[in-house]
Amino acid sequence: MAQHNLSEADYANTGNWATYEGYSPAERVALEFTEKFATSHLELDDAFFARFRQHYTDDEIMEIMLSVGTWMSLGRITMLAGVKVSCALVLDLAEAPSA
Repeated sequence: MAQHNLSEADYANTGNWATYEGYSPAERVALEFTEKFATSHLELDDAFFARFRQHYTDDEIMEIMLSVGTWMSLGRITMLAGVKVSCALVLDLAEAPSA
């Protein structure tokens, strides 16, 4: 999270995107999109996209939509498949020794 300039509070308040003061207007509208996409996608009307375009280009909006849609579908697939536990991923991010 730190590499993306996100704090624990930012992560913990995604459900409070409308009132949490730690988010920028651009982050707030992206989180609003995410929530509406998941719960009430028909509310994503022309007025919403006009606000979305105040902060993001059409290419960025497409990337956000594809990212949100992909993560949602993967979550649903794992639920339907009965996946209960995932394996811990351990990465050794230390620099490789010079040869």
